[in-house]
Amino acid sequence: MKKTVNIGLIDFNGKVVANAIYDELEAVKYKEGEILAKKDDKYGVINNKGKVLIPFEYKEIVADTYYDGTYEKTGYIVKKETQDGYKYGYIDYKWKKFLDSEYTEVSRLVEVDGKDIYLVVAKNGQYGLMKNKSKVIDFAYQSITYNRTANLLVVQRGEKYGAFDLGGKNIIPIEYRSIKFNGTYVCAKAYDDDIYFNQKGEKVENNFIGMKEIENLGLCISTNSDNLYGLVNKDGKTIIENSYLYMDHLFDKYFVANKQGNGVIDKDNNVIVDFKYDVLSKVGDKELLKAVSMGKDGDEVTIFSKDFNEIVKLKSMSIAIYDNYIEAYNSKEKVFIDNNGKIISSKELFKDNKLFAFSKDGKWGFENRNGETVIEPIYENVSEFNRYGFASIKQDGKWGAINENGEAIDGTKFYFGDGNLKPEFLGKYYRTHKENNEVMYTDEVDEDAYYENEL
Repeated sequence: MKKTVNIGLIDFNGKVVANAIYDELEAVKYKEGEILAKKDDKYGVINNKGKVLIPFEYKEIVADTYYDGTYEKTGYIVKKETQDGYKYGYIDYKWKKFLDSEYTEVSRLVEVDGKDIYLVVAKNGQYGLMKNKSKVIDFAYQSITYNRTANLLVVQRGEKYGAFDLGGKNIIPIEYRSIKFNGTYVCAKAYDDDIYFNQKGEKVENNFIGMKEIENLGLCISTNSDNLYGLVNKDGKTIIENSYLYMDHLFDKYFVANKQGNGVIDKDNNVIVDFKYDVLSKVGDKELLKAVSMGKDGDEVTIFSKDFNEIVKLKSMSIAIYDNYIEAYNSKEKVFIDNNGKIISSKELFKDNKLFAFSKDGKWGFENRNGETVIEPIYENVSEFNRYGFASIKQDGKWGAINENGEAIDGTKFYFGDGNLKPEFLGKYYRTHKENNEVMYTDEVDEDAYYENEL
């Protein structure tokens, strides 16, 4: 006979906060301080002090993953086993029963922001919509799906489709062969004709083959049948004629656009950066801009601030991205730039470091905070010292590591190509990834290894 093992909780001081009466305990995903517990083959939820938040009467409990900056207002979809099979209900983030467990399916529209809770629920094989505890769309449809861009619900009845708003108003009749979205516009197919509606359900003229909404601006990037890009508002009024070969949103009111070269325009079509670059894009998720001019002698890269002031320009530039700054560098120069677009010195940035990289006559070494040379500039390239006390050094095309005493660790033997890649070392081990992208350190020579922060 298998022995039953009961589980409880203790705090960091060893004090018992929940007696050992549970069959299973595991953290509720997305809900800090809440624990999914199993007792007598039923699930409930307790907190990290042992208090029961949701009673032990369910076959399954799953957090709905609603997120508004935190998961604090995430609720729970619960499942019970009944004589008629599994039935689902809903419990809100305050652990109050919201819907009884009488539905064959329950899912939350987690994309809808705000204090209201919208649940798509099924009963007797038919779907409806609950807003808070009130039914706003009857249980009369084979499916209900939500489009966040247009903020509308598509319903299916038989082979016909229509659309509702979140208030339960049927704004597009349920008489179309299909419903698709073109940005904030609705494209309803009636036999061979496409009929366009706005978000209010009003018919509109639409000559565009593509629409991409720009959140917070109330605008859409439009693409016409000639694959030219422009800008329209949500009512379909043209703001910028479809005259660009390419357009995408950068940040704020600014767009990268292509007109025989890449540049920047604002939402009023004023040219902010001339159309003269081969490549123009954001630097990762920073409000910084990377502009590339390709030439016979190598690429020249310029970094602009969010105000489109030039910060730095380097030949054959590489960019390493970190949380609070970026490093723009090549084999001879490097510049640190903070998230506000300000150039910052390595001594300001790495306050705990004792040594700092410097270059002289095309070679790299290390100096102390007073500017005195500690490690002679004999290397082809180097990194700053990391938090483990190691810096990367390059000699004869290969990389290795040194410690703060200038002692080489196991020589330089790793080849990472002819670019500006700077690997990170922990002793003789360099940072790389497994096939599943899990970070690891290894001392094996691997020419396919890469450094995760390089752009």
